[in-house]
Parts: sequence; structure tokens; C-alpha cells
Amino acid sequence: MRRPLMAILTAYLFLCTVIHPSPQQSKEIPSKQLVLTQATQSYYNLRTLGLGTFQCTLSPNWDAVLKEEKAQDPAGADTAIKVLNQLHFIGTLGEDGKMTVTHNDLSGQNQQMVAALQQIYSGMEQLTTGFFETWSLFMLNHPFPEAGSEYNLESIPGEKYRVSYKEGDASVATTMDHDYAITELKVTTADFTSTIVPQFTKSPKGFILSSYTSDYQTKNPAEATKLKVLVDYKEVEGLTLVQNLNVSGTYGPSPFAIEIAFSACQVTKKPDQK
Repeated sequence: MRRPLMAILTAYLFLCTVIHPSPQQSKEIPSKQLVLTQATQSYYNLRTLGLGTFQCTLSPNWDAVLKEEKAQDPAGADTAIKVLNQLHFIGTLGEDGKMTVTHNDLSGQNQQMVAALQQIYSGMEQLTTGFFETWSLFMLNHPFPEAGSEYNLESIPGEKYRVSYKEGDASVATTMDHDYAITELKVTTADFTSTIVPQFTKSPKGFILSSYTSDYQTKNPAEATKLKVLVDYKEVEGLTLVQNLNVSGTYGPSPFAIEIAFSACQVTKKPDQK
């Protein structure tokens, strides 16, 4: 599990480093700052709505994770699931927008199980923090350049806009419909190409990220990572927070999938929003 999850985290981190533009030879859009302002205001933003921090219990669906193992060795898989169900994970989103994952420790396990549990702890942390790197881009911040920064905005066929950025050696292109819903975010460097294709639910308070696929390619085909992420939400003290997370995909030729339920969520609001 560890290698694919590390690759996932790497892909997420690169997808979230999008701040500055890259010039493109194309037709300029009049009032491009107005377009960007309206686009930014079209997204649901938890910070604007008063979120300070939140904390939830994270419960992986181990039956789904060990589906193949149960088919091959039902008794062994059931024993493993009984142990895994004793694990308790807590996810905390801080004021800095970073997610941390803590867990309890299981005593009395043999050396092999201890080693396996360490991989599970690491995998859960990498998967959860990696997901929130991308989720935060749409739900805590905004997926556009800052007002006053340099960028290129063009109109492309299909009644779409494209915003082009450059961050260091990375070139970034964000494509959106004329209602400002992003249809693709692509990051390209000399070492990798990473693409995310998001889907949104339109709420009265703006677009809410509901799912996305992503594709991460390096010069080494064995490191290719493909993801499909589905997100369900619930209302907690008037704020829309994650309720269920479903992640599946492949790392090279190896498939993986996991479902995580978020429960017992507690919210801390900003002082002026209490």
C-alpha cells in the first residue's frame, strides 16, 4: 500500500502549487480581472463562511479494502478485519489548512502485524492529507491566481475560458466553462505532467467539489498514477463538510481502493463568526 499512496500524495502536492501565470499566444478577454473575480466568487468557501478548524473520526471500510483477500482466505481476512476495526483515526484540519491524522496503538501484536500496522498508519496519513491538499484548493481557498498577479486569460472553443500560470518551472493551465466551473487543471514540468478533472455540485453558496479524476505521469511509466475520487458531504453547524470519501485507482499496474467515513465532526468557527 505504501508506494501507491506516496505517489498519490506527490501528485496532490504538485496539483496544489498553482499560483502564477504563463504567457500564451491567444485572444485576450476584455475585463479579464472581472472574469477572474466572478470566477473566484463562484466557489463555496468554508473560510469565508467562518470555518476555523474541524476534527472528525475517520473510519476506513476494511471489508471493502480486503475484498479480494476475503474471497481467497475468508477466515484470515476476518481475523485481520477484527484487528483493523480496533484502530481509531482522528483527522484534524488546522487553521493553516493542513490536515493531520492521529491514531491509537494496538498492543500485544506480533512483529509481522506491527510492521503491517505501521504501513497502514502511514498509508492513512498520506491518503488523507493528500486528498485534503486538493480538496482545500477548491473548498478552503480558490483555484485561481491572486488579484493583481500576472496571468493570461483566453477564450477557447466550446465556450470555455483558459487561465494560464507559471510557478517556477511548472506551467499550469486551468480550463473552465463560462459559468466558471473548472473542467480541467493541468500542471506540466520537465519531469511530470499532472491533470485533474473535477466535477462540482452547484449550491446557493457556490460550487462544491463532488468528485474528480486525476492522472499523474512521469518519465517512468511504472510510476503512472490514476485516481478517481468521490466525495459526499453533510452539514455541521451550517457548514458543508466531508462525510464519505471514496478513492480508487492504479499505481503502475497495481489497483487500489478505499472508502473512509467521517463522523463525530466538531467545528471551531472564527471568533467573529461564533
